[in-house]
Amino acid sequence: MIDPRFFSKKEFLTIGRICEILNIEQPKNCFPMKQIIDVATIEGASHSDITFFHNVKYTEQLSRTSAFACIVSKKHVHLVPESIVSLIVDEPYHSLAVLLKEFYSINDETHGSYVSQNTYVSKEAVVEANCHISDFAVVSSGAVVKRGTFIGNGSVILRGVEIGENSYIEPNVTIGYALIGKSAYIKTGARIGQHGFGFHAGNAGITDILQIGRVIIGNNTQIGANCTIDRGSLDDTRIGNHVRIDNMVHIAHNVEIGDYCIIAAQTGIAGSTKIGDRCVFGGQAGITGHLSIGNEVTIAAQSGVMRDIPDKCKVAGSPSVSVDKWRRQTIAVQRLVKDCKK
Repeated sequence: MIDPRFFSKKEFLTIGRICEILNIEQPKNCFPMKQIIDVATIEGASHSDITFFHNVKYTEQLSRTSAFACIVSKKHVHLVPESIVSLIVDEPYHSLAVLLKEFYSINDETHGSYVSQNTYVSKEAVVEANCHISDFAVVSSGAVVKRGTFIGNGSVILRGVEIGENSYIEPNVTIGYALIGKSAYIKTGARIGQHGFGFHAGNAGITDILQIGRVIIGNNTQIGANCTIDRGSLDDTRIGNHVRIDNMVHIAHNVEIGDYCIIAAQTGIAGSTKIGDRCVFGGQAGITGHLSIGNEVTIAAQSGVMRDIPDKCKVAGSPSVSVDKWRRQTIAVQRLVKDCKK
């Protein structure tokens, strides 16, 4: 059940309007003026709801659903009961994302210009129009917060930082030594631009090495809760456009991440590793330093990557190998254990 304290919802959308939003033709058995009250799960939907189907694991639940309509791909439309209106789309999960934004909005205070009296904004900072600076936030000298940006309670924007327009900074975020692009979304507890793990251990003991680089983050990129992104040592740490970084990910100094990458929770990327475009990292992947990882690489969860990976490879295991080789290794180990029991 959606809690109205946190989310606002439209009263309804008609099936005809939903088809317009999804840019699809209305099905022949469609009632264009039928009012759809909500978006719901397959099992939780009522006759006034719309649901979606994109995983064959839920075929049995789909056969029993009470939903009026179902968003579904062409290859799965035969699984939808005849009594349910099928809205055929190329990518059901994408269509769900589009539709949820039409039905719901988050209850927050992002509308219009507002600077709390319980915050600190330096006279030497620049805060453009239609920004919202919440209670106990700090915007330091020389910082630039561009128009339409929201800064949550207790967040700290350090000296010289630039945040692009229409960005959203959740509470208790700290950003320093960073230039951030448009429409960034940085979640609670993230720490961006801190001194990295840089030192020399030698005859004189341990000597810290001053990190004098920056963090450069592109447009439309999201940084998860409690992520840490170190600034560069001499060059910059760089994260591209349209990147999605899950919670509790660590990115060390001088790492470079290309566009449209997806990095799942608890991944760690060591210093100076370069990652191409459209890569996908599973949860708890560990990437050692100074590697080159190509474009469209997939790294399975809990993999330990210790060597360069060329374009379009899929790897798994620790140390990581190709997925096919990892499967053979796994089977061989299982057989070995079975033989030992004899």
